[in-house]
Amino acid sequence: MFWKSMRFHLHPTRQECTAGRRMTDTANSVLSVSRRQRRKTPLCHSRLMRQLSLLAGMTCSSAAPAQPLIEELQPLNFGTLAIASNTSISRFSLPRTGTNMSVEGQFALIAGGTPGRYRFTGFPANTALDVSLNSAVLTAGSNGSLEPLTVTDYDLGDVTTDAQGEAELALGAILDTTGNGNSYVDAPFSGTTLMRVDYWHPDVQNRVFNTSTIDLGAELRSTLILDEDQPLHFGTLFARTSTTAQATLTLSPSGSYTISEPDNSRLVSLAKPDLGIFRVSGAAANYSLTINPQTADVLLEHSEFPGSAPHFVLSSLTTLPDGTGITDANGELLVRLGGTLKTELTASPVTYPSGQYEGTYQLTVSY
Repeated sequence: MFWKSMRFHLHPTRQECTAGRRMTDTANSVLSVSRRQRRKTPLCHSRLMRQLSLLAGMTCSSAAPAQPLIEELQPLNFGTLAIASNTSISRFSLPRTGTNMSVEGQFALIAGGTPGRYRFTGFPANTALDVSLNSAVLTAGSNGSLEPLTVTDYDLGDVTTDAQGEAELALGAILDTTGNGNSYVDAPFSGTTLMRVDYWHPDVQNRVFNTSTIDLGAELRSTLILDEDQPLHFGTLFARTSTTAQATLTLSPSGSYTISEPDNSRLVSLAKPDLGIFRVSGAAANYSLTINPQTADVLLEHSEFPGSAPHFVLSSLTTLPDGTGITDANGELLVRLGGTLKTELTASPVTYPSGQYEGTYQLTVSY
């Protein structure tokens, strides 16, 4: 009766409109009848209105069921990694627990990642949810032209809603390089993938699914920071060349030094030398780094008379640690540098003029 009345009120058919006109004619004709009869029509009308109001109130009080919703509480991020080379596939595993992260191949972990966290609401109560995800590609450029990272495997546990139809999911994953020999840039990488949730819905007596796009991220930072805490300086010297031999000052990376003056060459230390000290930072913690000082000789020339004054020769640069060094828990490493300074061979003995003698050398620290 209720739904029929509502249809009559909102969507009259032609037959019902005709009936409406007859009711209007009847209402007009009762003007000539007795007062007692006229009181009956408003009474019936009043009862009808109360019934419609009551039914309408019952309709408004019924709440619509909540719609299933997948909410991303925390996107999955693999953290910050370095890659020494891309000649083979390297792999980083981020478990859903956020602990026991592991690297394989040429990956080095600088800063740990965070698993993804997701909330499901509006699903049927006490129902198992089957969650699956597509593989993903993470790129550093908006156009995707740079070498990508890939995600093909995920770590997630069983999910069952509670009595309110809600549940939460922790998500881990495995990140891979291409291993094709191409280089990676230092940059943030990002991408998305589709999360699908399949479940049994009792209202339709069938399996249904919902989907949501989730975010994935990582950062590659393979370039190290190398700061010079103390420049390599051979102190204040008195020096004289020789025609047959070179005087030498050998400075050890431990800070000690020795002087050799064969024949009539001279090299006298008037103020002690200082070894070079370099600080590596921004590296993976407790990780082995390769240290390579320049092997070619370096000429130190007079800053004002480079063409006329004799020069010194810097050779045999050595470091401490030698060859490789292990970073500390903060991803830092101190590198100490020494070398051998020699006088020049000249056609006749020449005393070095006073002034600054300068040169440039290279020190390389890498994964």
